[in-house]
Amino acid sequence: MPIKNLSLGQKIKRYRLVNDIRQEDMAEKMGISRATLINYEKGYTTINMDVLNRLKNHYQDFAFDEKEPAKPRIIVDNVINFKVLVDVLYKNIKYLILLTFSFAFLGTASSFFLQKYYDAEISLYPAKNDMMQGMSQFQSLAANLGINKMNNDQNFNIPDVVKSRLIANKAINQKWVGKDDKETNLISLWELNRKPWLNILNASKIDSLFLYEKAIRKFNRHVQVVEDRSTGLIKIITSFQDPVISADIANFIGSEVELYIQKENSAQSNKEKLFISERLSIVKKELEKSELELKDFKERNRGFEDSPELFMIYSQLFREVEAKKEVYLTLQQQLELARIQEVKRSPILHILDHAVPPIRKSSPNRLLFLLSSTIFGILFSSSLTLFRY
Repeated sequence: MPIKNLSLGQKIKRYRLVNDIRQEDMAEKMGISRATLINYEKGYTTINMDVLNRLKNHYQDFAFDEKEPAKPRIIVDNVINFKVLVDVLYKNIKYLILLTFSFAFLGTASSFFLQKYYDAEISLYPAKNDMMQGMSQFQSLAANLGINKMNNDQNFNIPDVVKSRLIANKAINQKWVGKDDKETNLISLWELNRKPWLNILNASKIDSLFLYEKAIRKFNRHVQVVEDRSTGLIKIITSFQDPVISADIANFIGSEVELYIQKENSAQSNKEKLFISERLSIVKKELEKSELELKDFKERNRGFEDSPELFMIYSQLFREVEAKKEVYLTLQQQLELARIQEVKRSPILHILDHAVPPIRKSSPNRLLFLLSSTIFGILFSSSLTLFRY
């Protein structure tokens, strides 16, 4: 115990022991009995001033207000004295090492109780330019004929498609075969259908809708999309407890994204082809009707060139036939281009690298646990040492 925290009786006892003075001798010089001195030292009895004066007269080197020497301060005028700081830490180096080692051991040991996860990765690359190169000749022909060039630009946001409920629903409902050749679904893999131990006495059934929503949220947390805006390269990273399932789900997502975009492109192409076909059928009937009217007019009025009024009617019928003929030809060309586009129905994404089952786990990273717990142990033990100082 620090000297400044000792009571007067404890100081007397300390002085007596340090100077090897017997209780009988000190009590005789103070003019009191040995039992009274014992009560003074134990703090049972208050010492009066006469006894203190006799004690001071016989033992002049006894100090009532003995204090410890002042400790150097670490911070003086808001400036850190690094020499004092290092001295304090160095004097407690054993304590620092022990506490740091304890934190490092506990932090690393805790990583062995965490669930292992394996990361699998699939790469997708845009193939839009390759698709359009084969259509360049037809686009040039359409431009020369005044037909609108086919626009293949699709505003597909791949990360949104990957994170969509459509793909999540399919992945959750599908059965997956793990490395042990056992078939399971994601809800069973994550043990989401197991009752919490807090509700073990509750006989109510698990809400299937809530369970399904929970599975979808968990699935999206285990799927990551990284898109390189400069090159267009897209990486889909899946993280699951089983390496085979992780790779299978990554490949499944890549195929589903490719299929979805191809389906959307096909649906748009079919929609355009159906519209053009319907318009072509209507215009064809109108053209045939106009041609018949022009034919009947010429048969009934063989000398229409000599009559200005008949010639004007003829000109109107002829212009109508020519106009409908131009519309009919334009729609025919558009229909042919739509058919070619449907035949060359290629996805705008190519799978560059398929996912393979990872050999090593991705988490928990025990080296990271060791480093972080060691750093925390150093900071905590140093702070505690300085606080105690």
